[in-house]
Amino acid sequence: MKYAVLWLILVIAVVGCTKIDYIGEEYPPTSLVDLYFSMDDVRLEYKVMGHVVATAHDIVSAEKMQKKIMEEARKKGADGVVILGLDRYQAGSSTSYTETTETAETQKGSQSVTTATTKTDVEEKKEIRATFIKYR
Repeated sequence: MKYAVLWLILVIAVVGCTKIDYIGEEYPPTSLVDLYFSMDDVRLEYKVMGHVVATAHDIVSAEKMQKKIMEEARKKGADGVVILGLDRYQAGSSTSYTETTETAETQKGSQSVTTATTKTDVEEKKEIRATFIKYR
């Protein structure tokens, strides 16, 4: 029972995480970050300060991932975030195979019956790509 609870806590922690990868420049933190969904929507002069990729398990909402991106943008000193897209992909799969053999006594003697089960789990993930911008 104790291990089941620990396993459940570990699974929840891993599933609930959004991983943020950022490459680019950093500035003093900002408190207000504008959100855009196209570079054409940005009306002020700006420079691209960096790019971010957020990944998470498919059960994590895109809204939660967006909030994490916005938090990262504030930390890095961005004035704006341009969301470039959302993708879902299969990150991997695992297959388990179980085989059981039972021997039963019949009128004709003993008889073996083998039962096999195969289970495949697919790991689905989602990814959001964004650009951080700094107004000039």
